[in-house]
Formats: sequence, C-alpha cells, structure tokens
Amino acid sequence: MNLPRISPAAAGISEEGIKGFLEGVRERGIELHDLMVVRGGKVCYEASWYPYGEDRLHMLYSLSKAFTAVGVGFAVQEGLFAVEDTVYSFFKEELPDTIGERAKRIAVEHLLTMCTGQETEPPILNYAFEGNWVEKFLEIEPSYEPGTHFFYDTTATYVLSAIITKVTGEKLVDYLTPRFFEPLGVEDYYWDESPQGNSLGGIGLNVTIETVAKLGVFLKQQGMWNGKQLLNRAWMERMTSNLVDSSGGEVYSDGNDWGVGYGYQIWQCIPKGVYRGDGAYGQFAIVAPEKDLVIATLTGTEDMSGLMAEMWKHLLPACADVDIAPDPDGTSKKEQFTVAFPEGDDIEGAKNKERISGVVGTYLLEENEDQLEKIQVEAGKTEDTVAITCVWKDGKERTLFYGFRHWECNDLPSVRFSHYYTCADIRIVNTAGAFSWEKDTLKLKLCYPNNPLGVTAELRFRDGAVEITAKKSRCMDRKMEYIFRGRSDK
Repeated sequence: MNLPRISPAAAGISEEGIKGFLEGVRERGIELHDLMVVRGGKVCYEASWYPYGEDRLHMLYSLSKAFTAVGVGFAVQEGLFAVEDTVYSFFKEELPDTIGERAKRIAVEHLLTMCTGQETEPPILNYAFEGNWVEKFLEIEPSYEPGTHFFYDTTATYVLSAIITKVTGEKLVDYLTPRFFEPLGVEDYYWDESPQGNSLGGIGLNVTIETVAKLGVFLKQQGMWNGKQLLNRAWMERMTSNLVDSSGGEVYSDGNDWGVGYGYQIWQCIPKGVYRGDGAYGQFAIVAPEKDLVIATLTGTEDMSGLMAEMWKHLLPACADVDIAPDPDGTSKKEQFTVAFPEGDDIEGAKNKERISGVVGTYLLEENEDQLEKIQVEAGKTEDTVAITCVWKDGKERTLFYGFRHWECNDLPSVRFSHYYTCADIRIVNTAGAFSWEKDTLKLKLCYPNNPLGVTAELRFRDGAVEITAKKSRCMDRKMEYIFRGRSDK
C-alpha cells in the first residue's frame, strides 16, 4: 500500500520552492535519482530520473542504519534485551579471553549512539573478512571509556544486527518484516548479509523511494502508523533526539550537517529540530517536524552538503504555516526526467554511424594488472547504439550496449560493485549505458539503476591505436581509475 497523494497546493507547499530546489541541485551538478516530498503524511511531489525509477530497489548505504535502530527498538520493547546490556554478555561463550576490559563494557546504547570509545573501524566490510565479525570488533580496545567519545563506525551497527539474530534466531530483515515492513505495506526489499548470514545492519538494505518516504513518515509520527503505536514513543524520541556531540574531527565539524549531533543512528541537521537518516552519496530520509515535512531522496552525488543546503534554502521555506487542506483528487505532482548523458559534439545520426564504423574492430591491449586482454567495438542493435565487449585473459567476456543520447539497458550477471560489498550475494545487476563523441574520442557513461555507483570511460582512437581511461564514480573501492592502451589487430 502506497502513501496517500495530495497536490502541492492542498499540501500548502509552493511549487516555486520545489522548482527552485531542482534548479539549485542541477546547478550544483548533483545527480538525483528519485525524490519524494511528503507533507501531512501525503506525497505532494515526486520525481524520477531515468534510467532510475520509483519502482526500482536502490542501495541505501548508511541510511540502512535507521532501519536497524527501529529493529533494536522493537527488540527492547519486547523485553528481549536492554540498552544497558553489553555486547560481551551476548557473545562471551564464543569470544577469546583476550577481549579488553573497556571493550567488555561496550553496551547496546553505545552502539546506537556511536560512542563505543574506539577510534578505528575494524577492516571487516572492505575486505570481506570471513571470521567472526563481532570478535574482530571487540578486539579493538577502546581508547576512551564507552559512552564518552563519538566515533562513526558502521561495524557498530552490524553488531546491533548480530545481537538481534543472537537473541531471536532471526535475521534482522526477517525480524523487521512482521513488525515494520508488513504494517507499512512494504513488499519489495532485501538486505545484504555477512558471511555469518547476518543482515549487515549498517549498510546493505535495498528499498524503493516510497519505502524511504515511509520511514520518514514513521519517524515523524514517532512510531505511529495508521492510528496504531507500533513502536513506543519513548524509543522514537531517543532515536530522533540530539543525544551526543558529533562535532569532533575534520569531517564531523561544527557548522556542517554532520556536526550538529546524533541520536540512535539518526543525525541532527543545521535547521533546528530537523533530523535525518543518512546514506552515502545522498540517500536521505529528512524529517522537519515543525513543517510536517518529509523529504526522501535517492541520489548519486558526493556533494551531500550541497544537496541538503538546497533543501534548507528552498524546500523548508516553501512550506506555508497552514492547515493541510483535503484534496478530493488525491493526486501529487509527478515528473519524469533523464539523467544527463555524457557531453560531446552535436552531431546527427548519420555522422554518428560513420564514426562508429571507423573504429569498429578488436584492440589487443598491453599487459595490465587487471588482466584485460582485449576490447571489441561493434555497431549495436541499431545505428544509434554501440556495443563494447571486454575480454579477460581467463576467458571471461562482458558485452555492454550504449545508446547515442539515450540510455540503453543491460543486465550483468555475476558482478560485484566494489570491495566494500564483496560479502553481498551475487545478483543480476541492471545497467544502462549512453555515449557521445568528442572528435576522435568515444565517451561512455554507465549507470547502475539500483545504486548510486557509475563508470565513465573515454576511448581515444588514433592511427589504429586506442587509449582507454575508465573512472569509477561514487565507489568505496581501492582503485578508482583504470588506464589501458592497445592497438587494432588488423
């Protein structure tokens, strides 16, 4: 069941304010994928940017943490454990005697508020550590007494997920299903897992934009849904309050939206009273209770501060201080846009076909550490598409289609995005490719419509030779740029 819809006028929100936000985001070069603006629990504006879409699951990164805090809240509400209970108390039978005294005092409350006292994050998520993740976390003896020092650590949220599984015998995602997802009418979602089979907790949840908006409404309504208090108000107040100082360090400095304060896996924002669930590259569930406003975004940007600045500048002031009127039509304003194509020469279809035919062929590459042996450039299924095939020395091949000034969709089997997610299940991955020309250079752009990641590449052709520069965008990987050189086999 979707959230109800209402027109911006009936919701008391200015369409000029929404327009100003979209223009500001565009000027900053921020790549929005999906947007929902909700007032009074009703969606008044929604937009998608093709090849992304409202019905597609999208990776949430650390916005997953807010869902984990909800799960912990239900477990505490049911009396399964208390926030004062220590991590050590749940797992002591499987832990070595070498766990330090401070580490033994890390409690559930400290995990929720990122105040474990530790100063380093264990190398677990980035390198698909196959051992005991909770043990690896507790091996790091806190430099500070737990509860006294803020340090943002995704592994701490994983430990919350592991505790729920330890106590209930269920994965966090399964535990949340009858308590949260089903009551909110959420049907389509999945959560990546650790090698031990636990939901990752701090990352890895994949949902639609509607589900992000529902989370925001659930937070704003302090655990109430359809007139029923699902999760007690006291927990929701703790979750969304400013419990700890997050202003220490270079990134979480006073004066930006990461330095205002932190609750139970929820950040405070610069505008007073506004708080948010927050995921890398602009996955936001932003709640402004005094405005009765929720803003949900799925985005691919490294300028998260800029994205929020445009919200504070345009969307908050756009909300009139009026009672939200009934809307007999029950229809939101809905728009469809397209993610920008790679920039290039302004040429016609025939000229594009001529350029493709001039570079068609197989190019044998020089030795490289990625073991890529050759690439093949072919005309695509139509005259405005091109096919690029990569062939590795182990015989693996992958062909992707790119459209000239349009997105050509592909499916990739057995692919992983980066070392950050090597513990995730392998799935069929949707991609969409577009291309342009800039003189003798073929410019490619590849989107992954289920997450914020992307790849751009430039293939410079000259005198039978090719030089390829490929760059990953918005990817927590150890290697971001790849350069290959080769020559035609003709």
